[in-house]
Amino acid sequence: MKKENLFFLLALVLIFLFCFLLNSRSANISGSSFSFLKASEVDLLYPLSKEKINDLFVNSNSFLSVFVNLEEGREVVLSEKKGNEVIPIASLSKLMTAVIALENYNLDDEVKISESAINTYSTLGGLKRGEVISVEDLLYVTLIESSNDGAEALAEKMGRVEFMVEMNKKADELDMKNTHFVNPSGLDIFTDSSEKEVDETNVSTPYDLEKLVVYILKNYPLIPQILSCPDKQIRSSSGVLHNLKNTNILLKENSSYLWGKTGYTKEANGCIILILKNYSSSDNGYIINVITGADDRFKEARKLNAWLQDSFFW
Repeated sequence: MKKENLFFLLALVLIFLFCFLLNSRSANISGSSFSFLKASEVDLLYPLSKEKINDLFVNSNSFLSVFVNLEEGREVVLSEKKGNEVIPIASLSKLMTAVIALENYNLDDEVKISESAINTYSTLGGLKRGEVISVEDLLYVTLIESSNDGAEALAEKMGRVEFMVEMNKKADELDMKNTHFVNPSGLDIFTDSSEKEVDETNVSTPYDLEKLVVYILKNYPLIPQILSCPDKQIRSSSGVLHNLKNTNILLKENSSYLWGKTGYTKEANGCIILILKNYSSSDNGYIINVITGADDRFKEARKLNAWLQDSFFW
């Protein structure tokens, strides 16, 4: 065999071995469930941490920042504090409320707003007693303005008790082991009218909430579509006009923020989930930031976003 042919054959063998090892490695880390990697690990998946990273202090009870590649089924933890700590989540709960509604109703189904729904604390959303509104429009009201009466109305359509069973069942299916829902809105339930002692409230962890966001990204594009709207005008089947303003003020500040959900109660303090676009040239990934228990959730979100851009090669 000529020397040139021998070199060519050896090159083919080396290329084959390299491809085999690469495919084997991908198979190990891109199965049906996500595998978490630390950003400091050497990996072909963006982002890569810079040699010198500035200190990060997020003034909140807990937070989590994760880079997610949906196609490859891999995640990189960029930073966290108490990511597995169980905390009240306020209106972040409405993400699960929307999921259960989408999995059980048709978008053009109509809901008649009851007096009990209207009597739910907070009048955000401007729903009227006896108003008839489609499920799709009710999702806009519930998510954009974080309407508690909207969330209650969605639950009442199925039957509130059954709806809560479905919310917790879905949490179990998504392996959200430290999550429990007691109502569809996220409101704190107090032991008496003085509102000094909380009896029950919806709880989760940053890592559990991140699992819910990934599920939404993979299955329900309508939720990101709704929550990406800074404002929206809808008219219900009853002819009632609703001018909705998103509770997430960051959407108008920075195009990096694709969508998100806010939450606040006395027990939970300020909470926010933000989905940011991938800063690299690839379109296969998202950044998911979860911040809970913050006095100023928007300030801390801005701080975390700036740190991410400064600390990694995208």
